[in-house]
Amino acid sequence: MDPTLASVGLLIFRILYGIALIPHGVGKANKNANSQFKGFIKQLGVPPIFVDLSMLVEILGGLLVMIGAISLIVSAVLILFFLGTIVVSHRMKKPLATGMNPGVDLDILFLAGAIILLLLGPGEFALLAGPQI
Repeated sequence: MDPTLASVGLLIFRILYGIALIPHGVGKANKNANSQFKGFIKQLGVPPIFVDLSMLVEILGGLLVMIGAISLIVSAVLILFFLGTIVVSHRMKKPLATGMNPGVDLDILFLAGAIILLLLGPGEFALLAGPQI
């Protein structure tokens, strides 16, 4: 495959990944939603500070993925984040979404995307790509 074409594909993937991830963090920035979510995860035995950390990871991580900055570090953080999310949320979610009930399927897709970025890097069209595998 032409390396430039592969880089265009990675650029499109990174932009769409960020567009999909950022709204999850922005939703947690709402004061009411934030406090409700903190109460909810506290019941699961997760410290409420993780709501703020997840907001930061989803917003900042999504933006950094989109521009291709420090992709090795960002993708590693996202992998750890989504592994943790899957482990914690499996207690309250089904494996697959059903109707209006969320599943862990979206978390698995975000995890897969982060693994792809870790293995392939951001491509040619990246700002401050940083070290790669």
